[in-house]
Amino acid sequence: MSLEALAKDLIAAVGKNDEETEPKYWLDMGYPPLNMILSGSYTRGLPHGRMIEIYGPSAAGKTLLATMAMIAAQRAGGIAIFIDWERAFNLKFAVEMGLDPEFPKFIYKRSDTWESGNTAAMKVAETIRKNKSIAPEAPIVAVFDSIAAAVPKSVMFDSKGNKRGIEELTMNDTTALARVTSTTLKSVNQYVGDFDMTAIYLNQIRTKPGVVYGDPTTTPGGGAMEFYATTRLALGAKKIMEEAAGGKEFKGRLIGMETKKNKVSRPFQSVDLRLIYDDEGRAHFDFTLGLIEVLVEQGKIVKDGKMLVWDGKKYYASALGAKIDAEGKYPELLKLLYA
Repeated sequence: MSLEALAKDLIAAVGKNDEETEPKYWLDMGYPPLNMILSGSYTRGLPHGRMIEIYGPSAAGKTLLATMAMIAAQRAGGIAIFIDWERAFNLKFAVEMGLDPEFPKFIYKRSDTWESGNTAAMKVAETIRKNKSIAPEAPIVAVFDSIAAAVPKSVMFDSKGNKRGIEELTMNDTTALARVTSTTLKSVNQYVGDFDMTAIYLNQIRTKPGVVYGDPTTTPGGGAMEFYATTRLALGAKKIMEEAAGGKEFKGRLIGMETKKNKVSRPFQSVDLRLIYDDEGRAHFDFTLGLIEVLVEQGKIVKDGKMLVWDGKKYYASALGAKIDAEGKYPELLKLLYA
């Protein structure tokens, strides 16, 4: 049989090749070094149509980073969804960062179970795409906070649909989350692709007892998310302290981010980002100082001892960052990065 005849028979049997699953569109996270470790490009970022896991210890900046993604989606003409299993989302801080809380630009659901949270997000995405409410290339970002806090339906309700009391829970319920993620995420993965959405699952870390060699940490929910996630971004944080009258004062956190898994670019890439608190307690990411440090590493800003050379003058890094912000010269840093 000739190849032409075979092709004709195959088309009659199963049709032509399906469309490739490579991402068509990307969500620019607004910070080029972060985009680079996520996608291999300074201008892309998170892929549409994929599942992402962001995990780390408490207060490592997971929700703030996810909020960055929601803000980026809105600014690109898209819609942000937040599934709050933890019941801890601070809308006021998110708005101060730049999130538009107006419905339906921002859709917030306090779902009671793992299943209902995922179902709600998929229904929203399906409605948006079917109604063609936004442009095809506009992002839909759904944040799920967090896997560790999600309660499976089998744990929350009995066979008759009544809420179970805490005293009714047993040791068998401790593995219910791992079982339900394994059952449902394979379907969620297909829905995410069909609706071209970016699903960001936040997760915590736990320590495995008795581990002597290797990484002693693990994430709740079993291994399904580790398998289905296109990118797994691990976060860690340490305090930023500055000299003040009589001692040192807490100013923020240095968040380290590393791609532990990445199917769209090279994995095990890392970048640091400063989360700074102002005098009123509001948090913001210091993109300017972070970009300066990247440019120093690349040799595009000259370092002379502990000082940096900018326009023929020497500055400490923090002072240079403040000067660039005050003069609105952040675009000049971007030009250096792209050069």
